[in-house]
Amino acid sequence: MSKISDFIDVLDLPVDATYRCDCPVCHGRNTFTVTNDKGNVLYNCYKNSCRIAGAHRKNLDAFTIKAMLTHESTSESYSEQDLCGYDMPPYIVPYTEVDNPIDPMFLQRYDIDPKDVMYDVRQDRVVFPVYTEHNVLVDAVGRSLTKRQPKWLRYASSPVPYVHGCGWIGVVVEDAISAYVIGEKFPKLVGIALLGTQLTNFHKSYLAQNWDSLYIALDPDARDKTLKITKELSAYVPNVRALNITDDLKYMKDDDVITLENIA
Repeated sequence: MSKISDFIDVLDLPVDATYRCDCPVCHGRNTFTVTNDKGNVLYNCYKNSCRIAGAHRKNLDAFTIKAMLTHESTSESYSEQDLCGYDMPPYIVPYTEVDNPIDPMFLQRYDIDPKDVMYDVRQDRVVFPVYTEHNVLVDAVGRSLTKRQPKWLRYASSPVPYVHGCGWIGVVVEDAISAYVIGEKFPKLVGIALLGTQLTNFHKSYLAQNWDSLYIALDPDARDKTLKITKELSAYVPNVRALNITDDLKYMKDDDVITLENIA
């Protein structure tokens, strides 16, 4: 059980998030799911020969409890005063100061400027800082450059999405790399990474306050979720549409580039 508990603690799932991966016990491929239901972390392996399942209680910090209460409120807005600032730990350093990243070609694959990201020297992760619209650092999300799980790790518990770009049309995606690529390659667009597929009340308020036009473009295997989020946001944002894409947008497949150019 300690192995499962340690694995769950490393995931550090935010409330209402679900993570799916290889089972840490039987090693079944993509058969293990973990869901944080308000601090009650439920886990289960779907492989027939594996009987691992159960619950693990995780204490909620004060910020998470406050965020949950905010989400459950009927208020349609939020204030930056409700958000906690975040200080990067000493093991997260500017990427430009790293002499030997474990995967030196990673940034080049997606045309990521080293000045825009940081590096977790303890876990070998490319780290994307998360700011509010007024440039207040509130969180960070790191992408593993090795086989370390989870692939994506959120360092704090802020509900703010990762946003990149200076345009006025928002494109909602799942991960920070896709958001970065969109914001860099299309001047009229802003990439907005929900860092998962869960749409919270905070997201609704945040998006409604900052964008009049949104396109929802989650990965193709989350098409149903794309349509669901589009429907939910239509009550908050004047212009919301679902994009039909062929692949994760960070790969910039030709058909998807054309689709983005048509809205930009």
